[in-house]
Amino acid sequence: FESGKAAGTVRAKPPLARQLQRLLGAEAVGATPEILEKHAADKWFASREPDVVVFARTTEDVSKTLRFANATAAHKCTKLGGRPGIPTVAAAEGNVRSVARALRARGVQRVWVIGNGTSYHSSLHAAGLARRLAGPNDPIAIPVTAGDFLAFPPRLGPGDAIVGVSASGEFRDVLGVFEEVRGRIPTVGIVHVPGSSLTRIADHIVLSAGGPSATPVMTKTFSSTLSATILMLGAILGDESLREVTDGLRLAADQAERAIADASPVVEELAEEFIDMEHLFVVGGGLAYPAALEAALKLKEMALVHAEASETWEMASGPATIVGPGTVVVSLAPDGPARAATDDVVRHCRSWGARIIEVAPTRALADSRLLAVPVGVDERFAPLTVVPPVALLAYVLAGRRGQTPDRPGWTERYQSQGLTHIVGV
Repeated sequence: FESGKAAGTVRAKPPLARQLQRLLGAEAVGATPEILEKHAADKWFASREPDVVVFARTTEDVSKTLRFANATAAHKCTKLGGRPGIPTVAAAEGNVRSVARALRARGVQRVWVIGNGTSYHSSLHAAGLARRLAGPNDPIAIPVTAGDFLAFPPRLGPGDAIVGVSASGEFRDVLGVFEEVRGRIPTVGIVHVPGSSLTRIADHIVLSAGGPSATPVMTKTFSSTLSATILMLGAILGDESLREVTDGLRLAADQAERAIADASPVVEELAEEFIDMEHLFVVGGGLAYPAALEAALKLKEMALVHAEASETWEMASGPATIVGPGTVVVSLAPDGPARAATDDVVRHCRSWGARIIEVAPTRALADSRLLAVPVGVDERFAPLTVVPPVALLAYVLAGRRGQTPDRPGWTERYQSQGLTHIVGV
């Protein structure tokens, strides 16, 4: 989906396009070769050209399209589906090997992974995964926000390298860090956009397949930068680790596609039920915690709801003091070592009056609302599977609350802080 208006004459895949035009109006449907090519790697990071693009103008357009998609099994919302990260795997796998060889040849033992916002969430998850894969003599990955690294630089030496994550390639703090260490410390830029500032100053570049962006709020940033950063750190740890994470990313892509398809028929009802929510916690343990941070961010950016992420075991202290009937708790609970503890947290939250949405293979609570993810989702790659259903809910909820995620009202606030790398600001 993209807000706006379709342009040109429909020539591609006419049967599906004609059905949607009858449902939504000709101006809301695009299926020209130019439009399809443009949206082949857009917000939901489709791994192939879509069959048709819907330019949703209203919440009702979204509702009608979701109903249509779920009634038409062969076209189950390709734009809202897709296989996050798969184009990035194909684009980056060979490149990360050569970059890793260069870093290992320098004897790198500490890899600082920096970014802000979504890029920091990617850094946090990829570094956490690398920590699990690393042996006692392998390099360690340390995630830090780019702003903190710039303001309080660590003591760096010959064994250090910096991986900077910036989808646009223009985030000022990542650029500032790279300028500060230029010529002294090897740098690797994870970036969507060829020719961006980051590509000109980094020693090495790993291009994800995200491509340039047309709107300020996207899900492709997380899926593609996360995939590229995982691949980069996996390659630094060696061929065995790179093979393991490559296989994990490919499986996660299939599972994400299924999770989005399963969420599509229920998010409308959920959005209607939770339209009045103002205070929300997103809870996840292990590597579902970075996913909770990203899911909470998308709820804030799209639906403009107060959403706070909490790590499962931290939820038991501070957040527990204010959970009550006015609270919604979203549980990110893929199968794995953190599942039992996360389920225990939501049981307590429910007993204190909170309403519960579980993003999990099965319910822990009989009266919760479920956004199902496939059984067997690998917790190590769970963010790629559990975040998209929540982002889809945020998108539909935004429409219910009168917001337009493609043209949010908060861009001036970003501009006033100098965050001009955000598209649309």
